[in-house]
Amino acid sequence: MNNARKMFAATDLQRQIFFSLIDQTLFGEQPLPGRDTTSIVADLKEKHTSWKHVEGTHWHTRFNHLVNYGAGYYSYLYARCFAASLWRKVCFEDPLSLETGSILRHGLLKHGGAKHPSILLTDCLGEKALQTCCSGSVRPNTENLFEELSL
Repeated sequence: MNNARKMFAATDLQRQIFFSLIDQTLFGEQPLPGRDTTSIVADLKEKHTSWKHVEGTHWHTRFNHLVNYGAGYYSYLYARCFAASLWRKVCFEDPLSLETGSILRHGLLKHGGAKHPSILLTDCLGEKALQTCCSGSVRPNTENLFEELSL
């Protein structure tokens, strides 16, 4: 059953990245290209996936996350990376132990919104939890997610 769950992990990850690219293109900081959304989606699909665009389809108009999460859909992938890291580093050995619960409670939960999330994650997972990009922004370390997905 676990092997079946991982059978299409790479395809699912590619799909989530594709959705994030659409979201960032339509709602990100850069100016929206002066084209219709269908051609934008078709171009992104051709450039960044292994799937072919089917002319006459407009599935993205029914993808509610594009409206509800404007420029924030990528956070699903961020959350998956952080969850995989927390699982591997904190929970994997004994997820129901008192020690695991204490680490999560004292390392993450007790602070509520009083500490910046990047500080909480580096305190709990170590300096490798986040990686600094050349622009100065941070992104999650993807190693644990790739390991969890057997990629």
